[in-house]
Amino acid sequence: MTQDREGDLESQHAVIDRSFRDGWLPHDQGPRVLTERAYAEARKILDHGGWTGLDPATIHAVRDGAQPGDSLPPLGPTPLIRHVTDTEVIIHGDGPARRVAVLFSHNRFPRVRFGHRFPLESPAENREPIWLMEEIETGALARMMQDPPAPDNAGIIWTTWGD
Repeated sequence: MTQDREGDLESQHAVIDRSFRDGWLPHDQGPRVLTERAYAEARKILDHGGWTGLDPATIHAVRDGAQPGDSLPPLGPTPLIRHVTDTEVIIHGDGPARRVAVLFSHNRFPRVRFGHRFPLESPAENREPIWLMEEIETGALARMMQDPPAPDNAGIIWTTWGD
């Protein structure tokens, strides 16, 4: 393996690892205040249930007695891929098949460990973690598991798309 390819793998590993470790960081991390609209929506959700786009900190603040105009805690990061846990980014394989991969669990499939290999890309343009998020969140993992592939010797079921 050439030195350039090895350096590219290491750079890609760092970018993908940071994506899974840090998740989505909010754009605005400044002070937040509970608005009338957010308060009304939170009250509706607390009283009747349902779906909301409000962050959990806002719902908890209203549940704990916050009123419009009160300060809210800053938004924190959210996971890169919902329902994916226990992620580990590795370099996997040998020779020309050597690639960055992520190992993960998914809440919908308890006791199953998945792996996904990323194609080698320029780290500055690495969109693969986002592509993986879109695939999983639009049902690719569920479709794959309708007829699950056999796990490898380490018990990992590797994704069947994108290889």
